[in-house]
Amino acid sequence: MTNTTMCGDEAQCIQSRSTSYCTCRRGFQKVPDKNSCQDINECLRFGTCSQLCNNTKGSHVCSCAKNFMKTDNMCKAEGSEHQILYIADDNKIRSMYPFNPNSAYEPAFQGDENVRIDAMDIYVKGNKIYWTNWHTGKISYRELPASSAASTASNRNRRQIDGGVTHLNISGLKMPRGIAIDWVAGNVYWTDSGRDVIEVAQMKGENRKTLISGMIDEPHAIVVDPLRGTMYWSDWGNHPKIETAAMDGTLRETLVQDNIQWPTG
Repeated sequence: MTNTTMCGDEAQCIQSRSTSYCTCRRGFQKVPDKNSCQDINECLRFGTCSQLCNNTKGSHVCSCAKNFMKTDNMCKAEGSEHQILYIADDNKIRSMYPFNPNSAYEPAFQGDENVRIDAMDIYVKGNKIYWTNWHTGKISYRELPASSAASTASNRNRRQIDGGVTHLNISGLKMPRGIAIDWVAGNVYWTDSGRDVIEVAQMKGENRKTLISGMIDEPHAIVVDPLRGTMYWSDWGNHPKIETAAMDGTLRETLVQDNIQWPTG
C-alpha cells in the first residue's frame, strides 16, 4: 500500500519498526473524528498578510492593494517619500516628511489661546485640514500650506495665527472630539461627547445628520472606511467599548467590550 493510498494527498505516512501512522502535511490540519486532513485557511488568522491574502491549497499568497508595493513582506505606499505626516499638538499643527531622514518639523497652523485641538483629519482631494476644538465647541478647517518643496526659508518658519481658518456652520456642538473625513463622498464625521452622538455633514457643514445616539456614553475617536462603507469609534464612558456601524448609522455592532478601560484612539 502506498503512502497516498493509506493517508491521502494531504498527509504523509510515518513508519517505524512497530507501527505506521498518518500525519498532515504542512498547511493542512486533521479533520476532527476523521482519518483525513483539510486545508488550513491562513488568511483567517489576523496579521498573516500586510494587506491582501489569497488562500491556496496548503499555503497562501500575500499581495498588496492598488498603489502599494511589496517591500520586505510588507506593503508600502508608492511615492511614500513624498508623503507628509501632520501632528496636532495643543493649539498648533506641524508637518514633516516621515521617510526623509533630513526632514524637520514645519508649522502648518498656529492657533491662539482659545484653540485646543482634540483630533484632526486631512481632506487630500480638497487640500484642506479639518480639526475639532473641544474648548470652543467648534469644527474648523483651513487650506493646507504649501509643502517645503515649494516653500522658501522665510515662509517656512512663518507663524500662521488663525490665518484662513473657517468654522463650520454647525449649531449646538458641545464637545466635538473625534473627526474623520469621507474622501469618497466628501463628508465629515465627528463625535460629540457633550451630547453623546455621532454626526455627519457635508464638507462645509451643510445637511447635518445624527447617525448614532442612545446606548453611547462618551464617544471619542472615530475613523471611516469609505471603500467598505464602514465607520469605527471608541466610547470611553462608564461602559467602555469599541463599536462599528455602516456609514449611514445602520448595522451597529460592538467589537470590543471586555478588558478595556480607556479607549480614546
